[in-house]
Amino acid sequence: MSDFDTIIDFGSKNLKLGVFNTEAKNIYSSKQKITISVEKSLNNLIKEAEKYLSVHIDNVIVLYDSPKFYSLDISIKKVFDNNVSIKKVYNNLIEEASFVVSQNNFKDQIIHLVVNNIVIDKNKMLDKIIEDIKIKSLILEIKFICLNKKFIENITNNFKKNNLKILDFYCSSYVKTFSYRKKFEIKDYLIFLDVGFERTSSFIFNNDKFEFFKSIPIGGNNITKDISKVLKLDLDYSEQLKIKLNKLENDIPIKKTNFNENNLYREILEKNISAEMLKKVIEARIEEILELVIFQDSNYKNLNALLKPKLIFFGGGSQLFSNNYNLCKKKLVSELISFNNEDSSACAAGIDFHRSVERFSIKTKKKIKKQGFFENFFNLFSK
Repeated sequence: MSDFDTIIDFGSKNLKLGVFNTEAKNIYSSKQKITISVEKSLNNLIKEAEKYLSVHIDNVIVLYDSPKFYSLDISIKKVFDNNVSIKKVYNNLIEEASFVVSQNNFKDQIIHLVVNNIVIDKNKMLDKIIEDIKIKSLILEIKFICLNKKFIENITNNFKKNNLKILDFYCSSYVKTFSYRKKFEIKDYLIFLDVGFERTSSFIFNNDKFEFFKSIPIGGNNITKDISKVLKLDLDYSEQLKIKLNKLENDIPIKKTNFNENNLYREILEKNISAEMLKKVIEARIEEILELVIFQDSNYKNLNALLKPKLIFFGGGSQLFSNNYNLCKKKLVSELISFNNEDSSACAAGIDFHRSVERFSIKTKKKIKKQGFFENFFNLFSK
């Protein structure tokens, strides 16, 4: 499979697969609902792909999301005795920063790192390292996205049982954000919101800088549970109502008195369900999600309060965020934008990131040299 890249979006409800050729063209895609077990569902997904492509799949690139993802920032500085080539020391300083993070968070693994600021010599800022220059000092401000190694190990084991090797492991919501950002101007103030089944992740970019990341264990399924509890309905029907109401809210205004056989309002009146209550339940939970994942966080409050960001929704639960909902938080943003959540979009974003300059330029290519006993001993007492 060296001529292909296989991407698997590992969701909480579904597994999505995309196979891409050397030109990044999608030559096969499929979706498998997780039923009896992840292992069995993964096996079915791979077998169908192998049958269609008439090849054996050994290696995969995995996209995964969890509220357990977290970010941390580090600023690292190096002063040199003589002028040195920035291209010679840049990657080494990234590796050193990665090593510091890994040593102090040994239970977690670095999934992504983004260099936000490059400062050389007397506080001179660089946007990118385009040409080689001589410098006396270098400061890198880096944001890391990490995940507990046990989560990764559990996922890896499911793939091993199907004789699959994970070549690379990425945060799905970050990878999709990376792809969607290209649709906006570099200097835009953007908040991306990936709403999953039982997880919502937010990313903030301001003037092309990665400012903020947060993930919470609340998603679209929590809204379904709210509807079920408040209106005393079973979960499956609550999910159907949620989807139908949202479809109406996003469409051209519908006459609620037009009781044709497909009209939601006729259906809920016949079942003695309050349409107004249904809408209020959805709005209340959406407000809470926005508050928890973005607006109440101190890091968000420290950003530029004079600008109103654009709020961009995507993910399985993104269709719930309609401009027609009466949300207080709408006053805090300049625009609400929703991207279509096609089954193939996550895998397409995955291949886009996997073959990107960011992935190749930032990913650590060399392993840190293992320290010996005396070096460890010296470093311990030199701190």
